[in-house]
Amino acid sequence: MNILYISSKMCWGGVVSWMLRTARGLEKRGHSVWILSNPNSKFNAEMPENIRLISKVLGMDYNIFSIAFLVRFIKKKKIDLIVTNIEKEISIGGIAAKICRIPNIRRVGREDDFFDRWKTKFNHLLFVTHNIVPCNEIKNQVIKKYNWLHPQDFTTIYNGRNLQEFSKTEITEQRKKIGSAESEKAIGITCRLSKVKYVQNLIEAFLKIAAVHPEWKLIITGEGSEKENLEKLAAGSGFSEKIIFAGFSSDPILSAAAYDIGVLTSCKEGFPNSIVEYFAAGLPVIATDVGGVREIIENNQNGFLVEFGNIEQLAAKLSVLMNDEKLRDKFASRATRDLQQKFSETQMIDSLENLFLNQIKDRKCSNI
Repeated sequence: MNILYISSKMCWGGVVSWMLRTARGLEKRGHSVWILSNPNSKFNAEMPENIRLISKVLGMDYNIFSIAFLVRFIKKKKIDLIVTNIEKEISIGGIAAKICRIPNIRRVGREDDFFDRWKTKFNHLLFVTHNIVPCNEIKNQVIKKYNWLHPQDFTTIYNGRNLQEFSKTEITEQRKKIGSAESEKAIGITCRLSKVKYVQNLIEAFLKIAAVHPEWKLIITGEGSEKENLEKLAAGSGFSEKIIFAGFSSDPILSAAAYDIGVLTSCKEGFPNSIVEYFAAGLPVIATDVGGVREIIENNQNGFLVEFGNIEQLAAKLSVLMNDEKLRDKFASRATRDLQQKFSETQMIDSLENLFLNQIKDRKCSNI
């Protein structure tokens, strides 16, 4: 297959990470994948290796010059299928796919990728062939909310990562790099530092218990618009030396391997990559009970679920895990088992490859 992913986003979020990982996975199986990305985006700035990158500004919705560019590219490279996410990509890439009579698969990240307005409905019904969602919760919620969406138009493919093992030396070097000693313990969060992630709740929970756990530090990995506010909160806490801002990581599983506990504090999520990455690093996890998190975290079995915004509850669950190494090991063992059985990258690529092949086959049959 020849596949084109289209990403117009400036930040590096969950869908961009998914595109990168699945592109690499499909390439390993002999397919050719191109990723079109804004030249000023975080993705382009980091420029991962071995990626067929097309730097292109799409411009406004329905941009005829961008549509024409994509039509030429699709024909030149004999693209069999494209993948889009947000409306801008659908209004340009979806039209190009329609002209070239190939499928446009929409990768939905969260429920709020949809809006109840005429343009959303128009774009979706005319220019989207099928949808991929990362969890059943998103599919169920959008179908319930919008009567123009139907179950048969969605396929659930969980975000997947394969288990990774790091040597003690690698973990020590990673901790040294970010300023945490080998003898210390670490609570960690990896995410884009945006408002919806509510990292301030984790900082506030940590501050409630930091004095009685002097051997523990909090590591915050990521960049984003809220970073300055979070740094101010940490600086005025009296425990600023115990809160580390590690910056953006191009290898989130290695970053997670430097943690002893992985945390997610978002107010909304689809199916978060960070939890799968924590599992891949063999971590116990505490996460807010939002979106599709329940489809991966089984409370008291492979992690703790906490109510969003309940800082007291978050602090209490952190203390339980910080005080109980055996429980941390139990959660971590179950997490790695669940990853291998249900959320592996191999399973994700298998499902995606089969879906793409079937969509291409169906579209070719309908074009005859």
